[in-house]
Amino acid sequence: MKNHGWRTAGTLIAALLLYEIGKLAGALAAQLLLPASGEGGRSLLMQIAGGGLVYLIWRRELGAEKRKSVGKAGIWMFLLSVTSALGLNLLLALSQITTLSGSFQETAAAQAAVPVWLGIVLYGLAAPFSEELLFRGIFYRKAREAFGGEMAGVAEEQNRAVRARRAAAVVSSLMFGIYHGNLVQGIYAFLIGMLLCLVYERTGRLLAAALFHGAGNLAVYLLIDVAGIGEYLSFGAAVGLCALLLAAAALCLKPCFISQ
Repeated sequence: MKNHGWRTAGTLIAALLLYEIGKLAGALAAQLLLPASGEGGRSLLMQIAGGGLVYLIWRRELGAEKRKSVGKAGIWMFLLSVTSALGLNLLLALSQITTLSGSFQETAAAQAAVPVWLGIVLYGLAAPFSEELLFRGIFYRKAREAFGGEMAGVAEEQNRAVRARRAAAVVSSLMFGIYHGNLVQGIYAFLIGMLLCLVYERTGRLLAAALFHGAGNLAVYLLIDVAGIGEYLSFGAAVGLCALLLAAAALCLKPCFISQ
């Protein structure tokens, strides 16, 4: 068990290092091939290269998960993605925690400055697919195995497997939050990461987690960063909208995950 834990830790470190090496290669390629593309083009190539390298190394393992029927739950997952992403962003803004993080403000300003077409590709496709390959495809799955989440059989073993999957979700989501590098995005990424683990478990598909991730990213990018709806809302209206969105997200949980 101890050796298995060390092997898991080694795999996670190796995956993260390769991901960063890929992103560095993407940044160098952008500087050489697309010097006028700006920060958005650089970020796009970094995400593609980082996720691509992880996929090339672990492609067989990443496609080995048992897929499950989704049906109408897919529609509820889309609604959950949009409502939870917008609701949590409004909640963090209302809490004024965004004013405490200079790095978050710099990141938000950089995101808003990206051309819309590039932002859609970057935040809706490249970043979600790249990050899901690493954090759910490698981090969550390896943590789940280390905690014993693949066990099945008698009721006691099944209960242990459920606890193991919960622990793996917490660990991988915590790493997902820390990776974002600032308090605001860290809190948001941790909470969304927990939902992404549920989506992955419910569907057995990394593609489903990536689409969930991308839908939430696009909702936030287009409505908050581009359209700037927060600037047009009074405090009372923002509180009401935030409560409505989070309530809608809560209502989506049962048809997504409980009613299977």
